[in-house]
Amino acid sequence: MSNENLIKQLLYRSVHRGCKETDFLVGEYAKSELGKINDLELFGKFLEEDDVKIYDWILEKSELPKHYISIVRSIKEFHKI
Repeated sequence: MSNENLIKQLLYRSVHRGCKETDFLVGEYAKSELGKINDLELFGKFLEEDDVKIYDWILEKSELPKHYISIVRSIKEFHKI
C-alpha cells in the first residue's frame, strides 16, 4: 500500500471511530497532523484500540501503554488538554 493510500485509510479510521468524543479528539488531530507522523504503523495500531480506552488515555483516566505515549501526548498538545 502506498504511503498516500495508508494516510487516507488512517484518516478515515480516525474520523469514523463510532464515539463522538473520540471521533473529534483523534479525527481533528489526524486531519491536521497525519502527514507529519513518522510512525504510521504505530498510529494504525493505536487506531485499532477501543474508543473508551483511547478516550481514557487522553483524559488520563487509565494507565497509558508506553508505546502510545508520544501519540497521546501529541493529541493532547494539539487540543491543548
